[in-house]
Amino acid sequence: MDANWNLIVTNDNVGITSSDGNAVLPVNAALVAGTQGFTVTLKSSGSKTVTASDITHAGIVANASSPITVNAGAFARLQLLVPGETASPGSATGKTGTPSARTAGTAFTLTVNAVDTNWNVVGSVTDTVHLTSTDTNAALPADTALRAARKCSAPH
Repeated sequence: MDANWNLIVTNDNVGITSSDGNAVLPVNAALVAGTQGFTVTLKSSGSKTVTASDITHAGIVANASSPITVNAGAFARLQLLVPGETASPGSATGKTGTPSARTAGTAFTLTVNAVDTNWNVVGSVTDTVHLTSTDTNAALPADTALRAARKCSAPH
């Protein structure tokens, strides 16, 4: 575009980025007669933007979209977070960090979230959660409903 937003015929290469660090982005591509369509998949819920940058001429100012509201999808699975782990919506595993060591016989709190296929918390789920453990001597909490319409925390 020129300074007055008129289309300019060019074949410059364009790159697409997003404020969603887990977005599926297209490869850089050349404009054809000044235009090109790109497909972007935003995976993390919240307010996100998409930005187009001219790769051929770095002096051309990049342009960002207005904020795009990304909502969580349908409830698809449960996410279990133990101490040392943090939710990471939109990522491949849905969490970051490493479980921290626990002392035998000492209770700790874990979190269960109702999430969509991209690990975004789904706020409308009130299902009851049942915990099990490979430790046959573990003291497990009673079955607990997801509360605050999103998660339950239970000592283990």
